[in-house]
Amino acid sequence: MMAEPVPAKRSAASLEENLKKALTELLVLHLLSIQQYYIGELSGVLKEKSSGALSIVFPYAAIYRMARADYITEVKKRIAPDGRLRQYYTITDDGKRYLAELKEIYREFSAGVDQILMWEGDTE
Repeated sequence: MMAEPVPAKRSAASLEENLKKALTELLVLHLLSIQQYYIGELSGVLKEKSSGALSIVFPYAAIYRMARADYITEVKKRIAPDGRLRQYYTITDDGKRYLAELKEIYREFSAGVDQILMWEGDTE
């Protein structure tokens, strides 16, 4: 009989990375529902608005995936604050509906997690 392999230890950093990946679309769509951004701005805005708690190093994959799904679309290129011509993105009507669904799922899920983490066990 073969022994079961011992699973590798996981770090808190891996949880953080998985949460970032899971929440990228929600966060980017929310930002784009407020105003148009070019891809290079998104990481800085997320970091600023989260007081440094969140950053997405490489948002390109999420942007291209959401564009293919018609959740976001390119708008006319324009001069960015850095003086360069940039491709900006905005949320579509499908993206707004998807964002509303993501927000509801996130709120229900995070409320459930909070309830579990606040539970002290039965005291009977």
